[in-house]
Amino acid sequence: MAQINMKGLRREIAGQYSVKFRRAIERTIRRDVSKTKAKMLAEFDSHSVTRDLQGSSSNFAGGGDLFSFIGFNAGDKPTSALRALLLRSLKVKFIKTSRIETEVIFDVSLPTMSEIESLTPMPWAPGRSWAREIETGISGLGQYLVKDSASSRSGKAIQVKGTIRSSDMSGKPYMTEILGNLIKNLTSNLDIT
Repeated sequence: MAQINMKGLRREIAGQYSVKFRRAIERTIRRDVSKTKAKMLAEFDSHSVTRDLQGSSSNFAGGGDLFSFIGFNAGDKPTSALRALLLRSLKVKFIKTSRIETEVIFDVSLPTMSEIESLTPMPWAPGRSWAREIETGISGLGQYLVKDSASSRSGKAIQVKGTIRSSDMSGKPYMTEILGNLIKNLTSNLDIT
C-alpha cells in the first residue's frame, strides 16, 4: 500500500504556485482595500460633522454651524488635512509569502487617533483637537450667538458674556465611528482569520 507524504506534497504544491498565488492574492487584497478606502472616504465626505465643518449643513438649533462655533477663521478648510491623511492611509505591505504553506502575511496601515488629533488643532487652544472635542463635547454653546461680525474669526458668530442657551454641545461620534466602520469593512471584505 502506497503512502503519500502530505507535508512534502503541500511543500511541492506551495513551491510551484507560490509566485502565482502571491500575485493573485496581492491583486485581490489591493482591490478590496481600495474599495474599502473609497467607502471610508465617501462616509467621511457625507458625515454630518464633515458637512457642517464645510458649511454644507447645520446641526445647531437657532442657526450657526460647527465651523463658526469652534471658531475657525473665515476661509479655513478644517477637514482638508484630515481628508488628506485618510487619502494617504491604508497602505498594504506584504511581509511574507511562505513556500512551505500556501499563506501570505500582509500589513494594512490605518490612521491613528493621535495622527488625527495632531492634524486637527483647535484654532484658539493649541494642544486640543477639534476632532477629539467633537466626540467628547464642547462647552460654550450657551454663549454662542449667530451674528455677522467683523470681530468674529469666522465672520458668522460671536461668543457673548452672558448665557443665551442652557446647553452645551454634547459629544457626537465622528472619526472613531468612521475608523470603526473602516476596520469592520476591512475585516469583512478581506475575510481575516
